[in-house]
Amino acid sequence: MAQKNCRALGPADSSRTRIELSTGLVGAALALGLAGCVAYEPAPLDISSILDGLDGRNWESARASREWNDSPIEPEKLAAFAVSANPTLVAIRTEIGVAQALLVEAGLLPDPEFGWDAMDVLASRIVDGTSGSVEVLSGFGLMFPLQRPGERDARVGAAEWRIEETRRRIATAEWNLTRDIFLACEEVHVAEELSDQTRALSEVAASTRDYFGRARDAGTATGIQANLAQGELLSIRVQEVRAEARLLQARQSLNSLLGLPPDFALGEIAAGTPFSSEALQKSPAELTQLAIYSRPDLAELEARYQVAEEDVRLAVSAQYPRVAIGTGISLSLPLFSQWGRPAIDIAVAKRDQIGRDFRTAIHAVRQEIATAHTRWQLAVREVELVENELLPNAEQSLELSREAFQAGEVTLLETLAVQRALVEARTQKTETRAERSKRAWTLLAASGWLLGAPPTNNTNNTNTEEVSQ
Repeated sequence: MAQKNCRALGPADSSRTRIELSTGLVGAALALGLAGCVAYEPAPLDISSILDGLDGRNWESARASREWNDSPIEPEKLAAFAVSANPTLVAIRTEIGVAQALLVEAGLLPDPEFGWDAMDVLASRIVDGTSGSVEVLSGFGLMFPLQRPGERDARVGAAEWRIEETRRRIATAEWNLTRDIFLACEEVHVAEELSDQTRALSEVAASTRDYFGRARDAGTATGIQANLAQGELLSIRVQEVRAEARLLQARQSLNSLLGLPPDFALGEIAAGTPFSSEALQKSPAELTQLAIYSRPDLAELEARYQVAEEDVRLAVSAQYPRVAIGTGISLSLPLFSQWGRPAIDIAVAKRDQIGRDFRTAIHAVRQEIATAHTRWQLAVREVELVENELLPNAEQSLELSREAFQAGEVTLLETLAVQRALVEARTQKTETRAERSKRAWTLLAASGWLLGAPPTNNTNNTNTEEVSQ
């Protein structure tokens, strides 16, 4: 059979062949683009596996990997574990991936636009009553939009600062969590000490009750005296129950911060040492000056200001016409958007608002440090007063009352009142010492000295003093 070549084809066959060739090229281009697409894969939540992941095994593996076999456990180690195991921090840390994906998207060039316009075919049909391959091919168009001056740099800059803002938000969450860990450890310590004290007092009160019970049976004490001793024992047992409940609640709160089950047995916890920090010797003005450059929450707000700065630059670049070139040329004029002036005004207003928020935050930090410093000094004075005056006086009063009771100079009711005053003094000593430690940790956290000297804020490219003005 004779082979038919292209030259032997008629006009209609030639047009049909060219249309089929163009259609094949378009189909091949579309197939190549679709080949890079991904398929949707559902990821349903498995609630049972989530609960199993919070069973405390991560704590045991962390102790084994980091060789934390010594007991008691230091609060610094608990804080180091918490920043990697706390569910809230884990969820916040995933925002880094989202911000990095936005950075990749910000650096991409605009997609080319491929289309076909049927106007040439319709015009030929209307005017000449026929259409050919020329009209069909002339309807295809390929355009490449060009970016405005400074547009890509502004988008990339904003995305980079959003990543930095997310990192500083994570640092802020870690900073808050570390402070809460130290405060929770102090609460566990005071609850344990109060529980031990009330348990010992309960034993003393029980022996006193037994003594007066025997004395009543022997006729040397009255029934009222025995009943008073029994009432004192019951009162101390109520305090013992409250102390045990406080200890249980304190340990559950600490386990929650660590991402552990509420009933997890953590073991003995070492006491923190906040009083060795040189920050406690500085004035509030010095601590405020250091906190401005070291607190992560201020650094986060500063990064947010930089994002707003890049958004202003992006809004300014959007006022220029958008140009696209390819098989033709197109020009998009921002006439109806008033050449981007409203968008620029909005971006500038947002940036100025964040600047004012930064100034408000610095003012709040200054007040927070001043308040924390005053509360810390009052706690120190209160501890000195309780330890040096109140507690010795209560102990001396108890000794004198015992001697007077044996001599028959005071009644049992007066002796029990003096004993109750000593119990309150010892409880107050424990409470004031714990409150002094808590206020010290609060002051260190407020000034940025939580785990030592504050780091230098080298990542900040913005003059903080200019932003705060």
